[in-house]
Amino acid sequence: MFSVSSTTLPPTEGQPEPEELPLQVIIKDNAGKWVGILVTARDKNSQPTAGKVVAVNQDRYLLRQALIRYKEVCILFCGEPPYPLLL
Repeated sequence: MFSVSSTTLPPTEGQPEPEELPLQVIIKDNAGKWVGILVTARDKNSQPTAGKVVAVNQDRYLLRQALIRYKEVCILFCGEPPYPLLL
């Protein structure tokens, strides 16, 4: 059975900004989940190397709804998905 967690929404007024983290830490801390990050650093190939986590969910479609207010966001799955991804 596939369980859906609640989506972590971006901070509202009065809440702190998300912490900038290396991509490896983001992946480790959110294993098995979809993550939306605001990219803060890229390598020479323009691949993300660090960012601020703004949304986390096990359902990528629910995650996308939480990210609608952002102009530029990177969505990634942290780990190997339990089903084939259609990209």
